[in-house]
Amino acid sequence: MPGTEADACAPSVCDSSDLILGFVNTRPTGDGQPELLDGRTGLADWLTRAGLADAAPSATYSDAVAAQELRAAFVTILRSHAGCVDDETAVPDAEAYLQRIAERYPLTPRISAEGCTLVASQSGVPGAFGSLFAAVADLAARGGWSRVKVCKNSSCHSGFFDKTRNTSGLYCSATCGSQASMRAYRNRLKTA
Repeated sequence: MPGTEADACAPSVCDSSDLILGFVNTRPTGDGQPELLDGRTGLADWLTRAGLADAAPSATYSDAVAAQELRAAFVTILRSHAGCVDDETAVPDAEAYLQRIAERYPLTPRISAEGCTLVASQSGVPGAFGSLFAAVADLAARGGWSRVKVCKNSSCHSGFFDKTRNTSGLYCSATCGSQASMRAYRNRLKTA
């Protein structure tokens, strides 16, 4: 990951970003990763691996489609964090979708001596989706939401947490940054 300085994120921020990134990184990629939310079984498996369900939850095909739509909206927002959204209506559309859909997954404040966190009010698949919204709220409250990005390398697009001091990271790794630089260099040579 870019910016391997010692400015690691706080545990709660890391937990929240890990959950969001784990969800975003279920997409099929150019390196051969298949769609991981490919129906009820895929969604149920991911929910269990992510710790959002103790046993195999009862997920439906509609839940898997809803998960893919939610993931697509998050990806659009994370792409905007890296400055790589091409369509000017994509971000407002994703924001409107997230605002509309968030009403289905209410959150409840959990107050303790250490502070207040938001947790999903429901259980099962709706609770899992609510946990994703709670993770975003936690990241935003702690100043880490803008650091959650999607790699700008066109052959990667993996989600990552930008650990650079000035939040300028655009690539998930030095390898992706190098590939993108070489691609740009070759394109400049072709046009010259």
